[in-house]
Amino acid sequence: MYLFVDDGEESREAIKLLDEKKLRYKKIDVRKNGIRGWLRFEFGTSKVPILAIKRRIAVGYENIKNILERY
Repeated sequence: MYLFVDDGEESREAIKLLDEKKLRYKKIDVRKNGIRGWLRFEFGTSKVPILAIKRRIAVGYENIKNILERY
């Protein structure tokens, strides 16, 4: 499970949500090493947060929250 974040409010909320659920994930800061540009190429958007789980992608806090309701 990968969580792509920046320093925005939605990213902070997504981190908090995953931590509260005690889920194991790798946090990737898109402000480093041109990763934000890679997001646009790979996922079609550079908006964060993005949660990547297996073959599923959730963009934005509300979508992440909806997917994690099952966990």
